[in-house]
Amino acid sequence: MRSLSIHYPMWDGTRQSDSSLPDCRSSLLVRTILLMNSRSETKNFRSKLSNGGHIITMARYQITEETAHGTTAYHLTDNLRRAEAVLYPALGNNCVIFRTTPNGAETSSSTARADADVVDIFMPPDNIDDLRRVPFHGGQPILFPFPNRVRDGVYTFEGTTHSMEKLLATGWDRGAGQAIHGLVADKAWTVEDSEADDSEAYIRCSLQLDAFPDIVEQYPYPCRLTVTYILSEGVLEMRTEVGNTGTKTLPMGFGIHPWFAAALRPGLSMPEGLKKISNESRVAALVHVPANSIWELEKLMPTGKVVPVEQAGTQFDLREFAPLADHFFDHVFTGVIRRSDGWSEGGLRDTETGLEMYIAADSAFREWVLYAPKTLPVIALEPYTCTTDAVNLQPKGIDAGLIALPAGQTWRGDIRFGLRRFA
Repeated sequence: MRSLSIHYPMWDGTRQSDSSLPDCRSSLLVRTILLMNSRSETKNFRSKLSNGGHIITMARYQITEETAHGTTAYHLTDNLRRAEAVLYPALGNNCVIFRTTPNGAETSSSTARADADVVDIFMPPDNIDDLRRVPFHGGQPILFPFPNRVRDGVYTFEGTTHSMEKLLATGWDRGAGQAIHGLVADKAWTVEDSEADDSEAYIRCSLQLDAFPDIVEQYPYPCRLTVTYILSEGVLEMRTEVGNTGTKTLPMGFGIHPWFAAALRPGLSMPEGLKKISNESRVAALVHVPANSIWELEKLMPTGKVVPVEQAGTQFDLREFAPLADHFFDHVFTGVIRRSDGWSEGGLRDTETGLEMYIAADSAFREWVLYAPKTLPVIALEPYTCTTDAVNLQPKGIDAGLIALPAGQTWRGDIRFGLRRFA
């Protein structure tokens, strides 16, 4: 495999000469990594650029870099499925955009990129710069070392008590007095590797937590968090590793907070398109959470009691797709229902378009959170490895899912997002 980095203007699939190309100095400059199957093809490509400036048909999978909002955005593209993922490593490694088409929507023509059946899966923030202020209000924030809340921002592990005062001081909990959503969503991650070949495009980013003094003050457990995003066959995969690089066992949980519109509307660009999704569409949306039970909550914090969904109330029984209706959700589900391969799968269906967005999480994930406000037609469907405040519940003898990772060991988890039609 060979790669070639060039700057080029946006291309609609037609052949153009140098005289018809806009001046790259006045257009958006993008660094593109193109797959070249052989040295001769690379030579041929260069020849075409130098003899008439013709641009050849692009490879199916590509990675591009764009300078935007004072930082670098990475675009992973599957041209055949018209799928794209956009992430900002410097902004918490947040994948703010994922759009794709359902199975069977492949096209072999680059000129057929009319977005008739492309659906924006993730809901970006209104402004990317908003992520610098509150990193959880769009895209797919990463929650580590503790997803959701830690009571009073204090926890004790192996006899040592730690305070998360700086996290509390951010006010991200909106005055509830709880440390929320971990310590990594506002950090600049390091890009380790990115590549496109004939089967996928991927980017791998990492964060060494003990390189940040404010993290060490609140979580003195050296570790390396690595996330690889892979786009293949129109499906976005998120592979995560946590390596304990310290000398003692570390406490941890991992989760994500992806945002979705409550309707799956082809051609509707988000977040602007959210204004075109009515409350009626939100009410009619069908939601599925693969869980038999729900954690009893008091002020959004688990009491330690787990209740079967059929006893908690009919609105919580989402083991099959059920209408979102006019319900409000901010709940933690457990007793996960798994497929034969150990994975669990939740999702959202739009009865008007016949489309289903699905999230599949491997056996490392044992809780799902559903957040659905009444004020906006959005939901968050979040796989977790543990429940809220697991670091404080586990020492009380409650099976809350807290992971105790020994020194030198690595934890791994895998999540996939896709779009399909349903009967």
